[in-house]
Amino acid sequence: MEQSKKIANQHSIIFALIYGATYVPAVWLLKHRVFGQPVSIIIGIVPVITFCIFIFKCIKAFSVMDEVKQRVQFEAVVIGFSLTALLVMILFLLSLCGVSNQDWFGYAQLLGYCWLFYFVGWIISIRKYGA
Repeated sequence: MEQSKKIANQHSIIFALIYGATYVPAVWLLKHRVFGQPVSIIIGIVPVITFCIFIFKCIKAFSVMDEVKQRVQFEAVVIGFSLTALLVMILFLLSLCGVSNQDWFGYAQLLGYCWLFYFVGWIISIRKYGA
């Protein structure tokens, strides 16, 4: 059982790295419009596929964790989602007022804020449970 936990955690980390390794170059290629539209669509789909695989592997890794670690991850996701929803709501309301900065709070940056909020939730949860 301990071996399956270790393998599941390694798989989720490996696929997180694969996702990052496909997302960053895809953003760069799409931003600089290196290829035509059909190839750009394919380039844009590759990180989506690797992210879906990463999420699947994370869910499998969560299922083999002990109860405390599952609770930590669950709370981190809940806190991260809540902070992301709050940010999106604030950005929407500011855009209705005509006060928004797309350079700081565009779609590309929103993904980074999601990860940041998850890690904030993770740190809060780790400190709460001492895990």
